Amino acid sequence: MARPLLGLLLVLVACFALLPDTIGGNNEAFNLTENVIQNQIAIKQILEEQTGIGEGIKSLLRKINALSQLFSTKIAADERCTQGGEHKDNVTHYLLREVKDAIRGQTDIQQQQWNKIQELEGKLQKYEEIRQQQQMRIQQHEDSLKEKEDTIRVLEDNLRQTEEAAAGQYRKLEVNLTKLLSEMDHLAQYNEEVTKMNTQLRDNNTLLKNLSSACQHSVTESTNISSARDCTDIQLEGETQSGVYQIFPESSAAGVSVLCKMQEDHMWTVFLARRRHTPQENFARNWQDYKTGFGDPRGEYWLGNDNLHTLTSGDQSYRLRVVATNLRGEQRSADWETFSVGDETSGYPVTVKGYSISSTLGDALAGDDWVVMDGMSFSTVDMDHDTASWGL
Repeated sequence: MARPLLGLLLVLVACFALLPDTIGGNNEAFNLTENVIQNQIAIKQILEEQTGIGEGIKSLLRKINALSQLFSTKIAADERCTQGGEHKDNVTHYLLREVKDAIRGQTDIQQQQWNKIQELEGKLQKYEEIRQQQQMRIQQHEDSLKEKEDTIRVLEDNLRQTEEAAAGQYRKLEVNLTKLLSEMDHLAQYNEEVTKMNTQLRDNNTLLKNLSSACQHSVTESTNISSARDCTDIQLEGETQSGVYQIFPESSAAGVSVLCKMQEDHMWTVFLARRRHTPQENFARNWQDYKTGFGDPRGEYWLGNDNLHTLTSGDQSYRLRVVATNLRGEQRSADWETFSVGDETSGYPVTVKGYSISSTLGDALAGDDWVVMDGMSFSTVDMDHDTASWGL
């Protein structure tokens, strides 16, 4: 019985020899890092190792106590057997004492290991406190993060509302810009019309200047300015000399300067004068110029189609005389008994009839040698209303 028991005790001693390395370990394994997750994993591993080691030590201590009691009983029996004898098995007795001393030594070692376990439990307690503090910090960070997320959501809502408001303002600006561009187009058209009106105004100012100049010349040549309708009225007022006078047809309330020509005791109203001197008037004009009249009665001029229509469309009848002078200074004339000019709507058609046989110029207006003028409408460089094939 002694040898098998000795083998079991040696195995237990070997196991106790291994325990210090297992229980002591490396204290650096219990050092926690600042990373909370790693701390939690390390603490969990330590707790698991502590639980396993503690259970193993408790079980081992129970077995050692049982064996110690068994060995103590065995040693006591052996001592009683050897007190009266010759100490036959001194080797076994020696080994048992050695085992007992080893068991006592291992018990001290186990106590030291248990103390280390208690120390580890204290450290684990501190680590647990640190973990709880870090957990609280994590919770604080999470709460702060949640507040920041709420703030970000509020900012995103504000940004979305701002973007929607900006989009609305942009749409309004587009509408206003479209209206502004349309108004600018209308303004450009209006400016064009104003430019045209300014041009017309300058032309009218030029005409007024001409009329004013004509009036001044008329005042110089004739001291008696009346409201005569034509040169016949000028003669009835007592004028007997040829010259430029101011007449007042219904078409011109301000009056118009005209050349009155005294021939054969009759004062003729000259509505067309062409002379061979400079400066010569340009008669290649447009419809508007011939409508209102142009030129200077002291030189070359045209009285105006509106004035001719007003003068010849009343109750008083008019005759037409054409006087021409050739290069040798010889003068000839032709008379027609009836002469009138229609209105602008009908194209200012001319009526000329009753050629006088006493004329020396010939019936150039109504005869077969040239063209029939009676009933023909007026034509200019920009408006062709006549039926003649030789001209405009």
